[in-house]
Amino acid sequence: MFRLKWPVICAFVCAAHGYSESKWIRMQSPNFEAYSSAGERDTRDTLRYFERVRDFFLQVNKSAPQKSVPVRIVVFGSEKEYAPYRPNEFATAYYFGGSGRDYIVIGRSGEQTAQLAVHEYVHLVARHAGLNFPPWLNEGIAELYSTLRMQGDKVLVGELIPGRIQALSRERWVPLATILSAGPDSPYYSEKDKAGSLYNEGWALAHMLQLSPQYFSKYSEFANALVNGLDSAAAFEKVYGKTVSAVEKDLRDYTSGFQFYGSLFPVKLVNAKESFPISPAGMFDVRLALADLANRPGKDAEARKAFEDLAREDPKRPEPWAGLGNLEWRRNRIAEAVEAFGKAYELGERSPDFLWDFGRLTEGVRPEAAVGAFTDLLKQEPERLDARLELGALHLNSRRPGQALAVLAGVTKVPAEQASRFFTMLADAQIRLGDRDGARVTIAKLAANMKTPEERRRVEQMQRYLEQPDLPRPDPPLVALTGERAPRSVIEGSFVEFVCLDEGFKVVIETGQGKKGFLFTNPKQVSVAGRGGKNVDLSCGPQPPTHVKIEYTAAGAGTDADGILTILYLDPEIRSAPE
Repeated sequence: MFRLKWPVICAFVCAAHGYSESKWIRMQSPNFEAYSSAGERDTRDTLRYFERVRDFFLQVNKSAPQKSVPVRIVVFGSEKEYAPYRPNEFATAYYFGGSGRDYIVIGRSGEQTAQLAVHEYVHLVARHAGLNFPPWLNEGIAELYSTLRMQGDKVLVGELIPGRIQALSRERWVPLATILSAGPDSPYYSEKDKAGSLYNEGWALAHMLQLSPQYFSKYSEFANALVNGLDSAAAFEKVYGKTVSAVEKDLRDYTSGFQFYGSLFPVKLVNAKESFPISPAGMFDVRLALADLANRPGKDAEARKAFEDLAREDPKRPEPWAGLGNLEWRRNRIAEAVEAFGKAYELGERSPDFLWDFGRLTEGVRPEAAVGAFTDLLKQEPERLDARLELGALHLNSRRPGQALAVLAGVTKVPAEQASRFFTMLADAQIRLGDRDGARVTIAKLAANMKTPEERRRVEQMQRYLEQPDLPRPDPPLVALTGERAPRSVIEGSFVEFVCLDEGFKVVIETGQGKKGFLFTNPKQVSVAGRGGKNVDLSCGPQPPTHVKIEYTAAGAGTDADGILTILYLDPEIRSAPE
């Protein structure tokens, strides 16, 4: 049973007292929603910066992040207010991908607001594009674009950042090999006295790679190599034929020279001078936003206190229960997470990320609740193949082949990595409904996509059944949820290695308790997803350190692993801008 408790968290109570004394406002622009204690003028200027930055990337990339709700900007009016929500001791702003909503947090407004706005929006764009770059390139690109400015009817990217150039010329360099291998948990990414080196050298290297004549022509190939799993050193060898030492020499020459390069983009930014609607912010909504910021590893006690208080204050609002559900799930308290998510759903929570999480969490223990969640998700995002597969499996396992067929019939494009499962489920639904002609066509498509001996045996079994209908009907092993599902646990950490074994694979992540390994044998039975369930490819070997969340079941006795992998979320959540 899920009960609200009354812990006293001094630090959070003090923080709550601080923001209760401030005058919070809410301001809405076409694509952003701001909660701010920084004052009307600074808040309006901040939103104008963000609208212009969004317009730039929309024109350059020909697309915008697909999000059903506006990005939420939180602007603090003082360092004291910002301190409890600061992800580390040096971040002046950060991007945070919360459940169902994107946040960009500005620790202070003023002269640097425009640069901070661009930096953090670059992180948002990269996350939605599924670009899992190592920290040096994530931050280097964000800093590179942070100086963009209008120049006539064009936008200039690549202006020098004086503070970084001065630091590179005056301070001792950290070896580039160290910077390239730094992961999210490295002191060069998380400690104030060392992170400056990663930001300085990362910015300079991104500048050279994207803008210098010597490197820019192969930059896209280099970036793709990183996304596909090569570490930075191997990517330089493969794409440029250079060792890290050679690249470092080029970089030192580049930063100490007298010729730098920029890029002019032929885009005209929106002239966002209108006065956006402003109103006093409801303190419930302010506290809810701040609770979302606290709801991440290391802040569990503060987040729990905030969500429990909010749930008591307004029992009809679903958001506190969704927050509690995420917190319980992160702590592997599955029963409590299911109950909290269920309350949020009953109260009307319908954001796509929430529906996906609720469906995945309940499909083994409350399948009808999962059916409702995935059905609601597909009403909002009908192109979600991952949701269709889960919903189709639920219907098949509940002996509803007609409903399964209706769900799967809406699919117009099947990626190769999902083809085997999709066509197996579709053929099974057709066989159960007596549509032998349709099943033959589907099985032929399945045969064209089979890659493993298990899949070949499956095709042969289905074909024999169609030829001899008196045989027992085959039950497809690729349909999830058959029988009783083992309890699933969740762990977060930094994805560092993908090991290819003789019979299967192992995902290795770095956690606060050391390295953990999770096995799987059949890639078709594991979901590897980025933002919004977007599938990604993995290659064997070391991986660019990336924040991940893993769902797993217990490993059998004698197994050389910490668990059996079921879902791997490649989804970095927090990107910060340094002072």
